[in-house]
Amino acid sequence: MGPLDLIRHPLIFTGITLPEFIRWYFWEQPSRILRVYFAYLRAFIEIFSFIFLVRTLISPWRQITDPYQKRGFNLGQFSQTLTLNIVSRTIGLIFRSITLFFGLGAVVLLTVCCAAFYMAWLLFPIVFWVGLTYVFSAAF
Repeated sequence: MGPLDLIRHPLIFTGITLPEFIRWYFWEQPSRILRVYFAYLRAFIEIFSFIFLVRTLISPWRQITDPYQKRGFNLGQFSQTLTLNIVSRTIGLIFRSITLFFGLGAVVLLTVCCAAFYMAWLLFPIVFWVGLTYVFSAAF
């Protein structure tokens, strides 16, 4: 096998046959794309910890609370404690909601990008051959 054989048919040199290439292109690589997608999805779910955020949605922010007075009743002290606890829970709700929103947006963006890449991978040979026939039909 000389250098001219390599120019005529580059797959001869690597030992890859057409059925092996088709199996790789349409079976192995798409399954690898999906495995990588699910790995990223698991990482996003761990990073944003959706279950923890939902479980602690109305918990106080950074556990900043004021204990209520045990003995007696002082309306001023009670209202001050109640206000601090409500404000702390509201701030926690706001920050956790924002984090959930951005996390879900990141997961949706990841899914859309992966689906677009997956479809582009599978449809590329068809688009390539259609484009090639269009170029050659226009040229001749």
